[in-house]
Amino acid sequence: MKSRTSELAVGIFVIIFGIALFFLAMKVSGLVGTNLRDSYSMTAQFDNVNGLKPRAKVTMSGVTIGRVESITLDPVSRLATVKFDLDGKLTSFNAEQLKEVQKNALEELRYSADYEQADAAKQKEMEQQLIRNMTSITSLDEDAYIMVATNGLLGEKYLKVVPGGGVNYLKRGDVVSNTQGTMDLEDLISKFITGGAGKATTGSTATEGSTSQPAAAEAEPSFAE
Repeated sequence: MKSRTSELAVGIFVIIFGIALFFLAMKVSGLVGTNLRDSYSMTAQFDNVNGLKPRAKVTMSGVTIGRVESITLDPVSRLATVKFDLDGKLTSFNAEQLKEVQKNALEELRYSADYEQADAAKQKEMEQQLIRNMTSITSLDEDAYIMVATNGLLGEKYLKVVPGGGVNYLKRGDVVSNTQGTMDLEDLISKFITGGAGKATTGSTATEGSTSQPAAAEAEPSFAE
């Protein structure tokens, strides 16, 4: 009886451990719910997304702010188009921060040539238009870029957002134009080999040219007496 009780306890423990391991694997692989709050979609195009998969994480400063939704190929540009969802709570300004951003934007507008040349009514209209355009902005500035990064040396691929430090911000649904695709190991090795060969060829050509010049000078006859 005691032996059967021990076997039953071990069996229950193994089942619980297996379930926990399963959910952990699902969480790490991104196959469970992302719990994005106030999510919205944005897109970006890359020349190479080798290894990047749907549901891969999107991070900024090490914090996960979204997930990759889909990866398609643009038939016109022949670039990979990546659509990703971002967490609105993590990538939007609160009321106080938005006021500060609008204040800085208005100060920059007032130093522009178009604003200085406009009359008072036109200047007021330009300020109101600027405020309206900033109601749906994100915390991603226009100078920010997205790169396909690797989690560790041989880990999974994900999107990494690098802030640019600009004062103009992207809106929800915009396309991120500054991107950097996957750099494959084969490409690095190929560039290293071809680059080294090119330098060696250039060096040998220069050496041959420098050695041929004295020989040509010695071969020229002298007519000076």
